[in-house]
Amino acid sequence: MMSTAMFDDAIRSLRDNGIDILGTRSATEEDLKQIESRLGVSLPVSYKKMLSEYGALEFDTVEIYGWLSQGIDAKFITNVVYATERERADGRISETMIPFLTAGYGPFFVMDCAEMNADGEAPVYEVSAGGYANGKDKIADSFGEFLRNEVRRTLEARAQGGPEFDDDDEDSPPSREFISEYWKDRAKDFE
Repeated sequence: MMSTAMFDDAIRSLRDNGIDILGTRSATEEDLKQIESRLGVSLPVSYKKMLSEYGALEFDTVEIYGWLSQGIDAKFITNVVYATERERADGRISETMIPFLTAGYGPFFVMDCAEMNADGEAPVYEVSAGGYANGKDKIADSFGEFLRNEVRRTLEARAQGGPEFDDDDEDSPPSREFISEYWKDRAKDFE
């Protein structure tokens, strides 16, 4: 299955299961060219599709970096340009890696554009919090495949009814741990 088809499949699964999909502002062709020239890479096809359809993408507890309405210089971690430049400056990623998601527990996910295949897709790696020099694990052949797997995980977690999805019982607040993790994560947006 082509990675753009996997991307479409992921979005369809979210919709079919009634999960809210939040976007920011769609990136235009011009915006995409700007991002690529600023970061010095060609972006993977399925990631560009996400940028042009959603800008940045948020569903459930997943927040994928992308294009924000404030534009290329927006100082938010969810702006892929800002996130990439910051991680490069810290030496946590190579000059060809594009970070697009942080796992709540430290590691983060990157596409490595140096390894682009004939279909214009780049593999996705999980990179340890200390940076790529401390290890990276390949977890998908493309952003589209990664997103599809992430959506499947989300749907499985919901089917098992984790505490954060317990909508029927309005009286029981989310666990303190969940709230603390959530705010720790949000705080990164304001660093």
